[in-house]
Amino acid sequence: MRWISCIPKGFSVRPSRVGDLVREFAQFGSLPAGGVSRLCASPTDGEARDRLTKLLQDVGAEVTVDAVGNQFGLFRLTDDDTLAPVMIGSHLDSQPRAGKIDGTLGVMAAVEVGQLLHAAKQQGHGFQRNFYVVNWTNEEGARFRPSLLGSGVFAGHLTEAFALACRDDDGVTLEDALLAIGYRGTDPRPPIPDFYMELHAEQGSRLEGAGLQIGLVTRNWGAAKLDLVFEGEQAHTGPTPMSKRRDALLAASRVIDGLRQLADANPDRLHTSVGRIVVSPNSSNVVPDRVELTAEIRSPDDTFLIEIEKLAQAQFDAVAQATGVTLHRQNRSLRLARTMPETMVDFLEGCSTSLGQQPMRLDTVAGHDALSLIGICPTALVFVPSIGGISHNEAEATDDADMDAGTSLLLEAAFRLCGSSHTTWGMT
Repeated sequence: MRWISCIPKGFSVRPSRVGDLVREFAQFGSLPAGGVSRLCASPTDGEARDRLTKLLQDVGAEVTVDAVGNQFGLFRLTDDDTLAPVMIGSHLDSQPRAGKIDGTLGVMAAVEVGQLLHAAKQQGHGFQRNFYVVNWTNEEGARFRPSLLGSGVFAGHLTEAFALACRDDDGVTLEDALLAIGYRGTDPRPPIPDFYMELHAEQGSRLEGAGLQIGLVTRNWGAAKLDLVFEGEQAHTGPTPMSKRRDALLAASRVIDGLRQLADANPDRLHTSVGRIVVSPNSSNVVPDRVELTAEIRSPDDTFLIEIEKLAQAQFDAVAQATGVTLHRQNRSLRLARTMPETMVDFLEGCSTSLGQQPMRLDTVAGHDALSLIGICPTALVFVPSIGGISHNEAEATDDADMDAGTSLLLEAAFRLCGSSHTTWGMT
């Protein structure tokens, strides 16, 4: 079947508009090297949310906020709500000392698509579905764990009560943090969409290496995330005999090294890390009595992932026994590897060809909000190149032309999905 673009004349993505918006939002939590620190429900996150609210309202959307802070912009393209809407989005929260692209690109692309759909409706173009922009709460998991909290609640994987009770390292709950910035919403959630799409920088270098602009994600890697606490005994680092020490940091260091050894023994099949560690009392002359850490194990093979996690858990126990400390397992989250709906991948491939784009099919090793909606509704995740594959770093960057290419693909798909009620989705 031959695909021809269905974007009406005069409604193309405006060159560099999405890039300009990404750069504008980088002022919220801006850092000297060009990145951002905009942790979930922080004052800077509140400022970014306020700006998004005004931006959406200025281009014709109705803005609502649900109980866990998910922010929605509804573009009413039809008065008939018989068919469920189309939704596109991502997140505005960031990692500490992060780049300005991650998450923000997907939200700004969704705003551009919504504005163009709304303008087309005002000029008489007919639609059969409404359109939503979404900014999900706490995608990153940098301040509140686990990650994907907002989309997880929306999809029914987590309860509101669980999400709101999550605490940061200072003991502040997500509920209190959202109240402090005015985004503990009371609006009802929108209906589950008929279609959800998300645009993201690849966070790798496969597209850049191939000289392509569009990646269509076909599956995600699974991930086990573990919050561990080692408790030992505080002591003087000088006179305390080495044999008498119960060093919580020693135990943590052996866990870190052991996880890396597992990954090194299974290249291209396993990624492991410890990215968060809290040491107490964190003094140069004191043997640490308590260490908190968050460990991650990622693999594209669920059976292998679970086997490795069992092996790692046994190693944790062995380390605790050998170092004389007590191990507490606080939290565990498991995200299994799943495939994206093939019909959506095929559909977006057709949309790409209608725009003259050659897409690449690839995996995502990182987690994204789109993963929460797999199995809930037809879901798609689109990648555009990351310069140098750099991510979660102030130096991350994507060319404006690539942002425009990804947004154009979403616009093509949105015109088809919002304008059609049948399963051919506007194919010609």
